Amino acid sequence: MSGEIDDLDEQIEIVVGRKAPFSMVPDWVSLYPASKSHPQYAGKIVSATAKFIYNVLAMHVNVTRGDSACWPSRKTIAQILGFSREQSVDPYLDQLDEADIIDREPITRPNGARGVRYIVHQTPPDGYKGDHSLDEYYRRRRALEAAKLTRPPGRPRKAEAAETGHSAPAPAAVTKSAESAVDELVRTAAAEWWAQAEELARQGSMKPVGTDRQKERAQGNLTARIRDALDAGHDLELVKFVLRELREWGPAKAKFERALKTYQGKTPEEIELDKAAQSGATKWWEVAQARVADKKMGPLLADTKRQETGYFLNLRTRIRTALNAGYSREIIWQALMELGEWSPAKREFDLALRRLSGVQQKRGGRKPLFSNDQWKHKEAPAPGAATGTPDAPDLSVFGVQSDDAA
Repeated sequence: MSGEIDDLDEQIEIVVGRKAPFSMVPDWVSLYPASKSHPQYAGKIVSATAKFIYNVLAMHVNVTRGDSACWPSRKTIAQILGFSREQSVDPYLDQLDEADIIDREPITRPNGARGVRYIVHQTPPDGYKGDHSLDEYYRRRRALEAAKLTRPPGRPRKAEAAETGHSAPAPAAVTKSAESAVDELVRTAAAEWWAQAEELARQGSMKPVGTDRQKERAQGNLTARIRDALDAGHDLELVKFVLRELREWGPAKAKFERALKTYQGKTPEEIELDKAAQSGATKWWEVAQARVADKKMGPLLADTKRQETGYFLNLRTRIRTALNAGYSREIIWQALMELGEWSPAKREFDLALRRLSGVQQKRGGRKPLFSNDQWKHKEAPAPGAATGTPDAPDLSVFGVQSDDAA
């Protein structure tokens, strides 16, 4: 028996990895809200870059001195972070200062140059309501996830107790009558769309649902999408409209939410304009690619997918604006073909639309009231002869009378 224990002791070894000097970043700094969408956002953010700068400042604190002060230059901080300009660190230092994570004091260096003395705080300021530790972060996140479950499986979860020992306040209870009314709306809307989808599938406008497993999953997604949309305050008619537009048995969550955001608050006429502009832009994009292949247009100069998307959105905006102004689709298409641009500029597109629709363009500015010959008095115009100058306007239409009228 003792031999087995000795063998076990020989197999268990403590392995230490490579060690080096390090600087500690407090948990509350790492967990500080980094965006306005953070559930604990309270008017201040500390981005990931600002948190890295905090680490750089902590590296410069002399722990043997016993204080929390350091004074690295902005140039040093910028070089460590890889910035080409030292001014680039200023917004992130402002974030740390505004969140009371650091303090800044002006100083004069021994060589007479001005600098900044940083006080690096390791504990949060008084009244800080964010997560102080990783344990608090996970407790809060579990509570948020539990609150999202409208119908959690099994027994309902109990609210997590706070550090003070008091249980967290329970969310406002939903009455059974209100909950049953929402359930009935969800069931009715889901059944209505399912019947429409089956009819569209018979007509060949939608792909039929596959196996029973796929059907069950699609029905679950459909019910969840409708319920989430109603819980978020969206109108039921908008939800039905989005389902008809997407034409999917059980749309994905992200796609469905984007569609709700796109169509929310728009009239049917505005939605039709959006659809027509999207269709026209897509068609022109296809034609432009064919024209590039035929050497009738130059290729699209876009380095990234983001730039290409920007050009397409600009084209769609031009087409929608033209449709909204009353130009026909034929005139818009002629203008695109005439300009031969992937995404024409607003002024060029506007001029082309006016010209193709028959609007007379201004040419050469104002005409002179007198010809050069009349100015030079080379020959006087014959009495009663036309001078080529425009007739004097009838000022009576403006409510005044000409001085010559008598």
